[in-house]
Amino acid sequence: NIRVDGRGLSDIRPISCQANLHDHLHGSALFQRGQTQVMCTVALDSLHSAMKLDPMTVITGGLKEKNFLLHYEFPSYAIGEVGRGGAGANRREMGHGALAEKALKQVVPDNRQFTVRLTSEVLESNGSSSMASVCGGSL
Repeated sequence: NIRVDGRGLSDIRPISCQANLHDHLHGSALFQRGQTQVMCTVALDSLHSAMKLDPMTVITGGLKEKNFLLHYEFPSYAIGEVGRGGAGANRREMGHGALAEKALKQVVPDNRQFTVRLTSEVLESNGSSSMASVCGGSL
């Protein structure tokens, strides 16, 4: 009755959280669960810096602009690979980022008078990096 990684069925991976790592930012956090590690930073800006959406998104989604933005970054070195450097986000990265953004948006007040830019960089991953981004982003 052990898992593939050697843990027992009732054993959990160790969790580590650190907040306010960089004084010059509005917020920062390092979240680690097992071998998955995510560094999150947040910056607040005026409503004028909200992301203006394209006309098709306005028609289909009803939003003209977004003032909560999650920049989810999953570089190839996070899983021990080489490649893709600077190639932009792939479908997996965009999907996981959208999933994490949707979860985090629920804890951000609707009536805020500023734009929130949250960056989540996966430093190492052995599973559930989008959930680690949610945990780090909520710190």
